[in-house]
Amino acid sequence: MPTPRTRCDLGRLLWISLLAAMGGTLAPSAVRAADYDSWSKVEGAQETRDYGQQIKEGKFDAAQKAFVDQTLLPQLGLEANRTAIAAVRQRIRDVALRGATKKEVVDQANAAIRDGMLRLAADKNAELLVQVNAMLLVGELQDLDRAPWPGSLAPLTKAAGDAALPLAIRVAAVNGLARHVAAAGAGGPAATAVAPVVGALVTAPPEGDAAAVRWLLSRALDLLPRVPAQPQAVAAAAQILADGKADLDLRVRAAAAVGGLAKANSGVDAAAAVAQIKSLAIAALSADLDAAKDRRFFKKMAGSDPLSAGSGGERGGLTVPPTATSSMQGPGGFFGGEGAGDLGAGLTPAVVDEDAVQTLACRRNAWRLFTLAEAIKPARSGAGLAGLLSGAAATATTDLATDLRESAMDLDKQPDEATLAAALEKLKQLASPAEAAPGPGQPADKGTPAKEASPFDQPAGRSPF
Repeated sequence: MPTPRTRCDLGRLLWISLLAAMGGTLAPSAVRAADYDSWSKVEGAQETRDYGQQIKEGKFDAAQKAFVDQTLLPQLGLEANRTAIAAVRQRIRDVALRGATKKEVVDQANAAIRDGMLRLAADKNAELLVQVNAMLLVGELQDLDRAPWPGSLAPLTKAAGDAALPLAIRVAAVNGLARHVAAAGAGGPAATAVAPVVGALVTAPPEGDAAAVRWLLSRALDLLPRVPAQPQAVAAAAQILADGKADLDLRVRAAAAVGGLAKANSGVDAAAAVAQIKSLAIAALSADLDAAKDRRFFKKMAGSDPLSAGSGGERGGLTVPPTATSSMQGPGGFFGGEGAGDLGAGLTPAVVDEDAVQTLACRRNAWRLFTLAEAIKPARSGAGLAGLLSGAAATATTDLATDLRESAMDLDKQPDEATLAAALEKLKQLASPAEAAPGPGQPADKGTPAKEASPFDQPAGRSPF
């Protein structure tokens, strides 16, 4: 006669068998996930050590695949791992491939992870955070030499262009595509494969949450100069640059794309693009300076007029706006930090002006100016927009690039409101290419010292914020 324990085990086995007969594939994973209810238990398990030894020995059969499918992959969706989901995502890949020295083993393990994560990313019952991390993991798979695993390129490309997927998942897919393109280089097979979806994202951006659309379009613009040229996409990027109502940082990325695509037969109007870049730089610097001025004005009004401090009154109350007015929002929310300024001439020295342009906003403007300078005339390689101009216009364009780059370096060294204001004044006084007139002894190219690099030590076009 069966004991209570054997009846329990038999009941569980029958339940699993029933799910399997109905086509269910999650029953084994659910059982194994119950054995390891958090990632810390997986890390210290004997089963994990045994798997690692087998992988080192070049073995990947049904038992190893079952360990990946039933023990490792379910961890990404567990509530207990939610606060450390990014670290768990990375450790799943590391544990699955740790010690592997054979290409076929790496391919088999990666294929198991890819297939499981694609199912999870498409699971509408899963939390969006889990779905996004599943797609990120697909894009982070590596082969033996730590390059992006080729087997993930096709599904990432498909997901990036899938209008039925949430925008956040598509952003994660595009991030994976960027890794493939960066590793293969411009003109490589990966760049050719992703070109159609990148072009489609730029020419016909998806609809939905404005922040998600902006991020997705930003990533596509970053990739645009690295994939085979597409005339329609080049024209679309130029339109974004010219749109004075578009997001400032999106326009900066569009400028970088247009500058990177500026070739003799690209159809880029270099003179118009350079004029728009100068206008964009002035608008970007002015926006933060004007916001600081408004904060001071409203604080002064609120402090000096008793009727303005409340919600109404005979004169009508003035509501003090938030001190952070930046449109740049990341995982941490609006910019924090303090902006330092010395407005205490003759008063208390070294007074901190809480309403001044904040340090991070100054650094963001440094990135903007440097990226715009690279679009006009790259410091290290490439012709940029200046390469399509000649004579006085080319000289004025080169001067503009030099001014933007120098101001970016100044802001990186001294990120405060005074430096920002000085950069704006210098930019306003500089003649635009259309206003330039040739003069005797005018240098053809001021150039930039070779030792100078981006103040952020990363490729132009990638915002550090």
